[in-house]
Amino acid sequence: MAVPVFLLPLASTIGNALKLPAIATFIGGLAAQIMGWFAVRMSKGLAWNLTVLTMVIGLTLTVAFSINVLIAGLSYVVPPYVSSGFSMFVPSNAVPCLSAIFSARVIRWVWEWQFWAINRVS
Repeated sequence: MAVPVFLLPLASTIGNALKLPAIATFIGGLAAQIMGWFAVRMSKGLAWNLTVLTMVIGLTLTVAFSINVLIAGLSYVVPPYVSSGFSMFVPSNAVPCLSAIFSARVIRWVWEWQFWAINRVS
């Protein structure tokens, strides 16, 4: 079947008009790939930061609980005057402070000496 002659100018006009959506599709796809790459990098960094934060909080709570248990266990063994003597110069927030200090030291050790192993495994 032959193409009528009056459709040829219309076909070239449609061809020129369809070039712009192809370019827009290409640029849009390229932008989506770049944004996806940045999103993956940001989400990996966010996952690392959330993991470290969760470890810090968990370790601090665990150490605080273990210090409380140790102090409660020692209070049954020591004489009452030693317990009252300690309560005169040890502040009430000593356990959270000591657990935060101990946790920070452990996390620093892990970060300095074991980070390469964690990084290699992941």
